[in-house]
This record gives sequence, C-alpha cells and structure tokens, in this order.
Amino acid sequence: FPSHDIRAGGITEEQFNAVIDKYEGLYTSIIKGYGGNLQIESKWEDGTVNAYAQQLGSTWRVFMFGGLARHEAITEDGFALVVCHEIGHHIGGAPRKISPWSSPWASNEGQADYFATLKCLRRGWEMDNNEQIVRAMDVPATLQKACSEQHLWNSDFYTCIRGGMAGLSVAKLFQSLRGSTVEPKFDTPDTKVVAKTDDNHPATQCRLDTYFQGAL
Repeated sequence: FPSHDIRAGGITEEQFNAVIDKYEGLYTSIIKGYGGNLQIESKWEDGTVNAYAQQLGSTWRVFMFGGLARHEAITEDGFALVVCHEIGHHIGGAPRKISPWSSPWASNEGQADYFATLKCLRRGWEMDNNEQIVRAMDVPATLQKACSEQHLWNSDFYTCIRGGMAGLSVAKLFQSLRGSTVEPKFDTPDTKVVAKTDDNHPATQCRLDTYFQGAL
C-alpha cells in the first residue's frame, strides 16, 4: 500500500486503486486455474455504496464502487475485505446459491464472508508488517483475547486482529446502510439458528460473527 490507513472515514482514490491492483494481481492466476479470467472493474467516480461479482462465460468480474470506498465506516482493510468477499463469490466454495435466478455458480453470501477473512485477506497480508499495523489500532478486548488464545501471540495473532478489525469496519457499514442503532460487537454474537441455509445477506451481527471466525 502507498500508505496504510487503519482509520475509518473512507479511503482515497490512490488507496482504492492500490487495494484493487493488489488483489487482482494475487488472484488472476488462481482464478485462471478455475477456468476464469479475472477482471476487477474500478469505478471510483460512481457513488454507489455497493460491490458485486458477475460471470459471463470465462470472464469473471468484480465491480467495486467509489461510493462504498468513501463511506465513513470504511477503512483500507475493510475495503480489502469487500474485494475479497466478491472474489469469494467466484472461488469461495460451498455452500453455493441454489436459486437459478441468483447466480447458482456463486458461493453464497455467508461463505463469501468466511472466505474473505479465512483465506483472501491472509494472502494479501503475508508480506506486510502486521505487528506494526495492529499496534496502531484500538482493538476491542474480546477480539484481542480470542486471537491470543487461538494463536499464542505468534505472527498469525496479528493477521487475526487485522481480519477482525476489517470485519468490524464492514459490519459498521452495514449497520449504517440498514439504519440500525444496534452496534455490531465481538462480544454480542447472534444467537439465532436458521432451519436451512440462507443464501442471502445475513444480519449485521451475524456477518461480523462470520468475519470473526474466519479471522480466528
């Protein structure tokens, strides 16, 4: 990254393009192995607060919009998580969406969330000074305790923290977009149990829970 910024408040066009270029570079050859040609479309000028994935034959696209990147809840790592989520729709694995009108090739929303922190962000952060980056963060005690218990303060501890904090950034984005007054937190997991797998976007706290577990 040209300059790593962990603060919420949106990211710059330079950071937007740097994140996209980084993950496009990391995953182009991987996706080619699945038979796809990855194209990440950078739409900085578009104010849409959204992102999506699309497959047209062997062309596998990800569309990233400037409105999402400029949202006040988004950090640089949070934006990277969204890029990873969209890549996850392509290669995140089962469960996949089962409705024929809703991209049956795609990993469902929860699985794309899990792939983002379990696999994709870790790959993107392998060469970063994660300890230095994490030490500048205001890390909730629940996240720090869980990561330390899982990883015994080794190098994975810092990527665990980064993944959790990226998830918190994106969860706060969803909180804002849904107009909710309930803040997503690491120590308030969603206790709801569904009767069958839900392919749609989970509730905000549930999404944070999934990011958290992938980070761990």
